[in-house]
Amino acid sequence: MFRITQLARTAVPRSARAYSSELWTPKGYAEAKEHARVTIETWRKISLFVALPACAIVGYVSLKDEFEHIHHMEHDPPTFTAYPYLHVRKRKFPYGDGDHTPFWNPIMNPEPED
Repeated sequence: MFRITQLARTAVPRSARAYSSELWTPKGYAEAKEHARVTIETWRKISLFVALPACAIVGYVSLKDEFEHIHHMEHDPPTFTAYPYLHVRKRKFPYGDGDHTPFWNPIMNPEPED
């Protein structure tokens, strides 16, 4: 077994890791700088021509659906069902009128009928 592994090691020539030492030469530095410039330009093009249009399309589709939902909620608001665990206030909120949370929305959160 030892002989097989020894032969396998000598079959493939070993070479020094040239890529780590070439960076510190003027030629290696210039190549790295050129590679960085090309990579930056590639990602700039991807961002401008792929990512931004994709975000705009997704934003348009989702806003269109959201506006339809808001329009529907304005014409047919939800009715309030008085469950005993809803609208329990042991003390007033320290902001606003004291009865509504900061996330209260008059269209989506109907007022309880007293």
